[in-house]
Amino acid sequence: RDLLLPDRLLQGVPAVRRLRDLQHHPRVHRHPARLLARLAPHHRNSQVRRLRPLECREHCVEVAPPGYPSYRGPDEMLARVFEEAAPIVWVRVNAFQLESLKAVALRMLLHSPFYASRPAELADGVLVPGQAGPVAFSGPVTILVCSGNEGAANVAELVETAAGEGRGSTASAETVTIRDAEEALEGVNAAPLSGHVVFLLYLNDKTFLDAGGAVARLVQAAMDRGIAIAPVHEQEPSCGGVPFRNFFQQTPQVLQQQPYKLYNTVAVPLYPAPEHRTVSLRLILTSMGAVPCDAGPLQRRWQLLRRRIAVARLVRRRPAEPQQIVQP
Repeated sequence: RDLLLPDRLLQGVPAVRRLRDLQHHPRVHRHPARLLARLAPHHRNSQVRRLRPLECREHCVEVAPPGYPSYRGPDEMLARVFEEAAPIVWVRVNAFQLESLKAVALRMLLHSPFYASRPAELADGVLVPGQAGPVAFSGPVTILVCSGNEGAANVAELVETAAGEGRGSTASAETVTIRDAEEALEGVNAAPLSGHVVFLLYLNDKTFLDAGGAVARLVQAAMDRGIAIAPVHEQEPSCGGVPFRNFFQQTPQVLQQQPYKLYNTVAVPLYPAPEHRTVSLRLILTSMGAVPCDAGPLQRRWQLLRRRIAVARLVRRRPAEPQQIVQP
């Protein structure tokens, strides 16, 4: 009763011809097909909208098949496949793939005979082993953002809100503070940094291309002071998302070489779909030192120790004199 459209549907006409086969399938006539769309990668969602008028229509029959005399033409089939339900975004990356699989499973369960009459039992969704759950900090955290890093402040606010998920547990009784990196690192009368400090670097099509090179200068200054960098890679093209390889051209060479090696730290992808964005924010918090809300004291101590070791290594790699930033 459900139709799972593979990503091959977006790559050529042969897969689209399966729609024509469906029109002649007797079970489809008795039980209208519902769309469980698999999109790979996620940003091809718009291609589904273009696919309908361009390719699908020409492969739908105009005359009603013998086994389906009530068929009213291509518009009926296309509406059934593409409009009855929103497509499920498919992301083939670790924890994000679990969210896509959960969405597929939930869609199928809701139309199964048992849960179709008991939808309230699935009101909270489904749980799968290994999914990313709420995380929280065990102490005060300061997030530094650069005003020249467009969009970084908005991401920092989302991260701060996501950190509030764990506030009800003993894992996060403290608050998250967002500070301007230039004021905190170069301000004459700046208040001293205390507690755990991280620098949020938002990677998009404008990163490191700001006039004056303030972003690169502040990233270098933060790393010279042993402050961990938390890179976040935007995935939505309309928000400046570009392939990661672009950053090797945008980033000054000094930050890519020893002793900095900026991209030795894996960037967390920031996806636009709500269910995937929640996972992104939790992974960003984890990269900043947060631990699962259900973690025990031993796991918390181990996470804190790992963070201290990482910062110690960062400090040990720093040069005696900061190198000059050269814009790419």
